[in-house]
Amino acid sequence: MKQSFHLSVFLFFLIMITVGSPAIEAGSLEHPKIVYLDLDGCEVCDIIKNHGVLAGLEDQGIEIVVYDVVRNPLIADKYAQAYGVRGGRAAPIIFAGDVYFRGAETIIEAFESGEIAMHAQHPLRDIENYQVREFSFITGLLFVILAGLLDGINPCAIAMLLMFISMMGVTKKTKLLLVVTISYISAIFVTYFVIGVGFLTVLGLSRAAFGNISFYLYGFFFLLTTGLALLTLYDFWVTRKNRYDKVKNQLPRFIRAFNRRLMDKLTKAIDEDRVFKVFWLVAIPVVIGVLVGITEAACTGQIYIAVLASLEANVTGRTLGVLQLFYLFVFNLMFITPLIIIALIAIYTKNTISIANFVRQHLFLIKFLTALFFILMALYFLLLTLDSPWVQFEFSL
Repeated sequence: MKQSFHLSVFLFFLIMITVGSPAIEAGSLEHPKIVYLDLDGCEVCDIIKNHGVLAGLEDQGIEIVVYDVVRNPLIADKYAQAYGVRGGRAAPIIFAGDVYFRGAETIIEAFESGEIAMHAQHPLRDIENYQVREFSFITGLLFVILAGLLDGINPCAIAMLLMFISMMGVTKKTKLLLVVTISYISAIFVTYFVIGVGFLTVLGLSRAAFGNISFYLYGFFFLLTTGLALLTLYDFWVTRKNRYDKVKNQLPRFIRAFNRRLMDKLTKAIDEDRVFKVFWLVAIPVVIGVLVGITEAACTGQIYIAVLASLEANVTGRTLGVLQLFYLFVFNLMFITPLIIIALIAIYTKNTISIANFVRQHLFLIKFLTALFFILMALYFLLLTLDSPWVQFEFSL
């Protein structure tokens, strides 16, 4: 009986010692490990390094695996999504155990309190089998095609084109008119493509370097597309009643006046015999196209900016990848396609008034489709702002 009692006491203390011992705590690691998302040229990342956080963790025997968010975007995205990081991949972030720490202030505070070292004793979340849900290449392509065509029938773009053709219509030479019109439309294409590349690059760098502001960026796009949806719905209502004078979402009057004066001066020069050289036939319409493209961007760029923001949020890759450039090219090609068709009709029929009247009669439909696009994009950016799993997708080949 005594032996049984002593054995029971021994087993009791053995269990207590085992449960209370941190050295054999369930889930602890023999070799602690963390993952650190870094970015070259990131000032916030330099603050962490200069504070000695990484060196200090290594001195504690913690292995640090470093990934650059630009050089290793897919891995960075997998960690960000596996840990539910709001706004996606960013730098600097430390993943330790089942938690993450983002931002210089948070990381330094967690390091000094020993919180990072404590969580590093536990396994990281497994991302090896973590599959990023993807939109197919065809889905992405279909999206940019439809959006580009919708933007191409924008009344602002069509109005500027018809104005240009009308001013060039004084010449009786159809071939000449074709050359200058193609030059004009090509210049708009290049201008918008360059604008898109610049905007997409800025968005990509912002998310990579300041991932914690992605929440605010997507929130801004939500407010922007919501406002545009309401404004376009109002325009749909007034155009449905043929109250075209009440349309709000259009180019400001002073920009339209500026474009008219610009076209008037340059198109007159083309109609003079002294500038009937190939260089001038191309150069002058290109200048007009570039300037008009920039000035009318406030109107035609509304759909464009929503598409660019959604592409940046959903394409896995470097700051500016081949797939993004391809989608950008396709969007702008679709944007000028309606302009090319309208230009050919106007040139060969010598009648821009009928085309303008046709567009005006169907303006309510254009406004309705545009409003619907903005509503869908506003919903998308809202879900993205809330970090909803419904929008955790990537476009891929």
